[in-house]
Amino acid sequence: MERLYANRSTSCGFDPPDQPDHPFWLNEWIPFLSDQDGGRKFIDVRDGRAGSGFVGDPTVTGEYESMAHYFGSVAGTLTRIADGSSPVCRFAEGRLVWS
Repeated sequence: MERLYANRSTSCGFDPPDQPDHPFWLNEWIPFLSDQDGGRKFIDVRDGRAGSGFVGDPTVTGEYESMAHYFGSVAGTLTRIADGSSPVCRFAEGRLVWS
């Protein structure tokens, strides 16, 4: 997370600097999740909302009202998986198995 933030933070506050209306990254976005495929989730410290982005795709701000809403969504997904009502994932032998 620290390297992701350090690599994206710039003195002008956004990357790329010539597209302020469509930023790839703002200094006010603090990452709290990233994956090896270039996906990331962040908290916007200006208003507390959680957003997401993927390398090469537009960044989505305000995807969740807060981190609490994001983690509530994760809990709901895990509950559906445990109940066997998820069409793409199941719980088998203590592990998540994706279809």
